[in-house]
Amino acid sequence: MKSLRTLLALPLLMAMPMQAANAATDVEGLWLTENKRSVIKVEECDMGLCGTIHWIIEGGMQFDEKNPDKEMRDRPMCGLTILWGFEQDGMNEWEDGKIYKADDGDIYSSELELEDDGTLEVKGYIGLSFIGKSQNWTRVSADDYPACTPPAQ
Repeated sequence: MKSLRTLLALPLLMAMPMQAANAATDVEGLWLTENKRSVIKVEECDMGLCGTIHWIIEGGMQFDEKNPDKEMRDRPMCGLTILWGFEQDGMNEWEDGKIYKADDGDIYSSELELEDDGTLEVKGYIGLSFIGKSQNWTRVSADDYPACTPPAQ
């Protein structure tokens, strides 16, 4: 009887690693920020899970003009990496990442969580994560939000 239960449980045990591997790809894709001013493309990169600016609202910030490094203030926002270094921690959670907030030129520690409703909770914080601020991003399609083109300098 014990060997029968083991045999029946085997397919479930084999599926578990596949589910964990798929969780990383579940968060990959295009995400409309809460203020609806940009779309971030989230995907695996050399620095873990990363996010780059894919689309910017018409009239939106075109250059990294708030960057504290004056040498970087003329770099285009389109294609700029604003999320990096995330490591998966559980099925739908990523931690130990960084987020660049171009509105003020600051970098914060960050965590991501794929919510049950399909939104992505993005939390930025200094020090302790429970003190930070969160946004919920919505998954969108490239058909609705075509890739931006960096402006001429």
